[in-house]
Amino acid sequence: MKTYRTFWVLLGGFAVSFIAIFYFIANRFMASSESHQEEMAKKLFGNPFAFPKVWLTSSWFGGIFFVIVGMLFILLITNEVQYKTHRQNIIDGWSRFDFLKAKFTMLIFLTIVSTIVVLIAGLLVGAASTPANESYSFFGEFYYIGYFILMVVAYLMVAFVIAILIKRTGLSIIIYFGFVFIIDNLLWILLTYKHSQVGYFLPLESTDSLVHNPFNTIFQYRTVSDLSLIITALAYITLFGVFITNYFKRIDLKN
Repeated sequence: MKTYRTFWVLLGGFAVSFIAIFYFIANRFMASSESHQEEMAKKLFGNPFAFPKVWLTSSWFGGIFFVIVGMLFILLITNEVQYKTHRQNIIDGWSRFDFLKAKFTMLIFLTIVSTIVVLIAGLLVGAASTPANESYSFFGEFYYIGYFILMVVAYLMVAFVIAILIKRTGLSIIIYFGFVFIIDNLLWILLTYKHSQVGYFLPLESTDSLVHNPFNTIFQYRTVSDLSLIITALAYITLFGVFITNYFKRIDLKN
């Protein structure tokens, strides 16, 4: 991985672009308003970029940008299959479980990096956007960072499943994007028809709902508790992990 330039370019691009764009958006939001509508919007939403609300806002924006990291993880998995390096590692003495441990370690690494980026963005923007004479609780909504970590793991596990099943980089990325942006949202709309709560228990929606849109404070129909969604997300992550492990134990490495 040290010499894999594409990996570091994409990962660095995620980190730099997220912090820069998040700071730019916060700066524009905090700039002097030129219209009555903008002033009303600020009064309605409050200041989502000040402490402690910035932790939710940073996590939510991080979830949008995180698709880049999911694509990168798919690239790592499918390259192993296409170039047969996973088979070579096992021929050289690794067990299949050793190979899986290496990939799960990469998943943990990407989760840590993404969390650090979201933390840095939240600290920078929060410090710049919070009035000096305003009292606040720095860690008041810090639990959203924990929700973000859960969301990252869930998305990477979905990417892992897609990558090992499809094996082709381009097709895997297309299916991943289609599932994240189209299928998951369509299923959520269908399953939350007439304010039903079933849609909140979908694999990705269970974590997406924990890190809700900070700019949409009016139309909130979810009645499912955060604890229920956390348990649901952990259950899906466990099921995905069991599936990946069992699948790789019996897969034909020649294919």
